[in-house]
Amino acid sequence: MKRNSLHRQTGASLMEVLVAMSISLVVTASMVALMANSLGSTTRIIKMTKLTDDMRVTMQMMTRDVRRSSYNANSMFCYANEDCATDGAITAAADITINNSNDCFTFLMDRDHDGDSTEDDAGGFRRVTTGGVGVIEMWTGNAAPNCASAAGSAGWVQITNPNNMDIFGFTIDENLSYTQLVKDDGMGNTLSQKIRKIRMNMGGRLVMDNTIVRRVEDVISVRNDLLL
Repeated sequence: MKRNSLHRQTGASLMEVLVAMSISLVVTASMVALMANSLGSTTRIIKMTKLTDDMRVTMQMMTRDVRRSSYNANSMFCYANEDCATDGAITAAADITINNSNDCFTFLMDRDHDGDSTEDDAGGFRRVTTGGVGVIEMWTGNAAPNCASAAGSAGWVQITNPNNMDIFGFTIDENLSYTQLVKDDGMGNTLSQKIRKIRMNMGGRLVMDNTIVRRVEDVISVRNDLLL
């Protein structure tokens, strides 16, 4: 009697191996793409945060000085003294001066606290272009600042790094300022006060990745109101 031998398959067929490899490749590629996308998003967020932080530091440097512009150590003598700016009590400081293109401003402060700010070094900030990159410069000279002077002129110092950040836009205006009447004796004698609101807007982007763009805006109330 003839005995039939049973032949059992002990491994996977070539087709099964190819199918398994194809599925593994698809899953692996999907995981790699997901990780790359996640890492790319993280890197982009870090760049955006760094750009925002750098721009806010620059804005804080400007707002700090703008807020204190026209400071005078003898301002206390103006309390109940409407003629303080004309009777010798103080020498009034010049108001904030903005250039015609609204990208540079200068101001005075009583830096030596003697009641006369007109004899002290002026301050100022401006946007200029150097090597095709926008830069914010601060005035540190001991003469009157010139907004029209060339980028990097003596007395002007960069406060943003053109190797990392391009300040493509910077504007300053006082359109929110207003004048209010503080005295009217009914005989034609009036006294007004100028409440100054300075608005600054700055736009920047990364030099190495110009798709990373941020904008920062601030409205500053100048602490020293002007009597008119």
